[in-house]
Amino acid sequence: MRNYRNQNQILENKIIYLESKRHESLKVLSIQLETTYQELRPSRLLTRALMDIKEAPEVKGNLFESLISLSGGYLSKKLFVGKSKSIIKQVLGFTIQYFTMKIISKNIKH
Repeated sequence: MRNYRNQNQILENKIIYLESKRHESLKVLSIQLETTYQELRPSRLLTRALMDIKEAPEVKGNLFESLISLSGGYLSKKLFVGKSKSIIKQVLGFTIQYFTMKIISKNIKH
């Protein structure tokens, strides 16, 4: 009889230990989830991206060049095609926009 009581006591101690370990793991997981949530907020991501752009001068140049070529392509499309519902004119507009962007970006880099 005594042997069973010892085994029951050992088993109860292990159960208590495992429950406390599970509780601690849950706390750590909860803290990590909150930290991850805070880091992946859109405002935090935007702030971090802007700081990266601010700190890296080569990114500033590439961003400026891209912005100019995109603007030039968009404006050329609007000038030549305008607002059209025709599929052929829309395709022509996208083609003009693409080639204008390529030409502007090639000339800016040189």
